[in-house]
Amino acid sequence: MSIPSPKTSPDQPDHVLDCEFVLEPYLHEIAERAQAAGWRPDVVAMALGGLAAARLEMLEANEETGAAIRARRKDH
Repeated sequence: MSIPSPKTSPDQPDHVLDCEFVLEPYLHEIAERAQAAGWRPDVVAMALGGLAAARLEMLEANEETGAAIRARRKDH
């Protein structure tokens, strides 16, 4: 699986849309494979949404942990 690099920079308003465009075919492939295995389309969509939300929570927690570590190192 080869995913193209961004065409936009993070500060541009269409950056997320750029990423969505690139990832969309892969998302559809995963959904279609899950459905072919017998999962209902609504269940697949909810699972993918849940995974995306969990990933965001993980990224935020990692950033908070990193900031706490940096602050602690700065104090010593």
